[in-house]
Amino acid sequence: MNFLGIYRESEYSPGRHMSNDAKILRLVGQALGRYGVSVTLASLEEARLLRQEADFIFSMCQGPRAVAELTEWKNEGAFILNDPEASRRTYRDSLCSTLREKALGFPHSEFLATDVHPSELERYRAWFDADGGLGRRISSGGAWLKRADVHATQNGDVIKLDRWPDLNAGLTAFRLRGLKQAVLQKHCQGDEVKFYAVAGGKLFWPYYPKESEGYPFDEKELQAMASHAAGELGVSIYGGDAIISPDGHITLIDLNDWPSFAPCRGAAASAIAKYLKETYDATQNQRKTPAVH
Repeated sequence: MNFLGIYRESEYSPGRHMSNDAKILRLVGQALGRYGVSVTLASLEEARLLRQEADFIFSMCQGPRAVAELTEWKNEGAFILNDPEASRRTYRDSLCSTLREKALGFPHSEFLATDVHPSELERYRAWFDADGGLGRRISSGGAWLKRADVHATQNGDVIKLDRWPDLNAGLTAFRLRGLKQAVLQKHCQGDEVKFYAVAGGKLFWPYYPKESEGYPFDEKELQAMASHAAGELGVSIYGGDAIISPDGHITLIDLNDWPSFAPCRGAAASAIAKYLKETYDATQNQRKTPAVH
């Protein structure tokens, strides 16, 4: 068995994430080696010369060009996890609409052109009222402006807006960076909880990334929500964020493909390797099973 692992592109692995992303891929390779798998780790450029010899590819690539190229490889018969088409569905322009359509409790989000005329932003003034414009204090605290394509790659990709005038300033900042579209997302009050997961119940690791109130919540419910969302997107190695309200209500606010798993990389590497090996074995068994006529 020859597996090929592909590192995330440096531009989508900024700062300390570059080291963390590389570490999890290397550790997954080590864990696969315990199963007797021969593993080669490479950049996307190097992988172009190696892919034909690989029985299975696992990739952390995230950028649009890399995902498009991997989709071509898939269409030519390569078996890749995460599925590059599923990785593309985690981009915010797809993520927000998909999870809202599936009634997964995703916060109300709207897409805005970064060159929108300031007069058209008047309709969002109510989002910054004390009651979020909904008559209840469920969205007080402003809103979030996020780039509409890939997940955060640098400071300024996600901006907290405390006042309505900040919205136009944030859109201007995005436009000056060449970003044509943004997502405006209502703020949800409560504790932020991050999680890392591997499909099939192999791993679910929630944690508080910062000081929190510690509002009680049902971890199994969060796991079920995350698993449902990942299933709708088609990703099997993933992470995300949720907000726990004071009354324990859970709101999923983000989901991304193959994060660094930094707080739990040892357990994660073992779980990912097991999932990759079992998935590969299952595909081989399917090929060997004769068709029933």
